[in-house]
Amino acid sequence: AILKVMDRKEYAETLDLVLSTFGATLTDASISDDAIRAYALILPGESTLAEAVTVVDPPAIRNARKFVKKAIAKKFKTELTAAYEKLTACVEADTVFKVDGESTGRRRLRNVYIGYLCALDETAEEQIEAAKIATAQFEAASGMTDKLAAFNCLVSMSGEGSSARDAAIQKFYDDANGDPLVIDKWFACLASADLPDLLDRVVKLTNHPDFTLKVPNRCRAVILSFTASAAFHDDNGKGYEFLGDMLEKIDKVNSRVSARTTASSFLSWKRYNEKRASMMKAQLERLKAMPTISNDLLEIVMKGLK
Repeated sequence: AILKVMDRKEYAETLDLVLSTFGATLTDASISDDAIRAYALILPGESTLAEAVTVVDPPAIRNARKFVKKAIAKKFKTELTAAYEKLTACVEADTVFKVDGESTGRRRLRNVYIGYLCALDETAEEQIEAAKIATAQFEAASGMTDKLAAFNCLVSMSGEGSSARDAAIQKFYDDANGDPLVIDKWFACLASADLPDLLDRVVKLTNHPDFTLKVPNRCRAVILSFTASAAFHDDNGKGYEFLGDMLEKIDKVNSRVSARTTASSFLSWKRYNEKRASMMKAQLERLKAMPTISNDLLEIVMKGLK
């Protein structure tokens, strides 16, 4: 259904089948394992969908996936809300954080539900409701999994959800209290948010006091999270230019990181349409022309230009 929506083909019949299957899975009493139900209700990711097409169009893939996700959320809003609230009551009833299979599966399923509920964001009322649900889970979370699930919903909110988004961003950072692993997650979530001004936000992140090119994990948290987003492939090519700029700087500090980042972000340029492919290739040519390019990066660049 997602691929048919993306290709602008007749998708109504296929979407009906998806909705029917989703509804049956959502309410099937014979499924006793929450983890299995969660797995069955998750839509394929954008990277998985990209592997199923000949010419990759990341923005189109994201938009089509969002369309189908919203269709599901609209159709089953009542059922999803009831199921989410039931699981929330169970989670809150646990006075001690548990990591057994049943508890883990319950949290996983609840996080699938909140993802669908927060996909409903077209009206001001829906934006307020989504922000309320995500904020409640974010603030009540006793573990990082639940907190991150809610945070990932919040960082992509706009309109009436903007204030909740900004408050969560500050709170997550403050709660991290300087823990490098948690700060890495904070950077990664912000760098992959589904917002129209994501590139501007990522540029600001690279100027954040806690960002440094000298720490590979911190560098990857921002740069690779952004390059994995649809915004990186905006038709204006500014995402590619930004990465080219960053690679020049990274290569002077850690050539292995610059080489690996280039490999994961630019080497597949032939899989994109002519416009995107030419812009990505241009960045490889630009890197090749660097007078001080490292041997690690040069090897990857030359491989990409073959």
